[in-house]
Amino acid sequence: MTTVRKRLEALSIELPVLGQPRYAYEATTCWGGLLYVSGQISRSASGEVLRGRLGEDATVADGVLAARTAALNLLARVEEAIGLDRARVLKLNAWAASAPDFVDQPTVIDGASQLLIDVLGDHGRHARTALPTQVLPQGALVELDATIAVRG
Repeated sequence: MTTVRKRLEALSIELPVLGQPRYAYEATTCWGGLLYVSGQISRSASGEVLRGRLGEDATVADGVLAARTAALNLLARVEEAIGLDRARVLKLNAWAASAPDFVDQPTVIDGASQLLIDVLGDHGRHARTALPTQVLPQGALVELDATIAVRG
């Protein structure tokens, strides 16, 4: 069993099985040793979209859960494309649906960042952008995309 698989097991994490994108784009593309992962929203394994806007009808704790959920989807896409053992997260871009006066997006997106580190160890450490937005697809609370270096 690989180190990443051991971490997933120790954390009691099972990656979701994701379908193909509904629209005219690829879930991932690979070029020049880099894997680009398209936006992954906060949709649970059961298909429920974690919705809301931070500072209105969603709390920081709701946002952290949504960020972790989106990160699980991101990890599932990486696993499908290249396998998690070959992944090194370089950059995470994150958007959080937020009320105009909500300014704690970094705390919310730490839910995703910490999960990536917990699962991938040092290969999960990354540069990051965490931005507010008024609305996300399907009313999602969080959306993430990433640039991944393909190792070995």
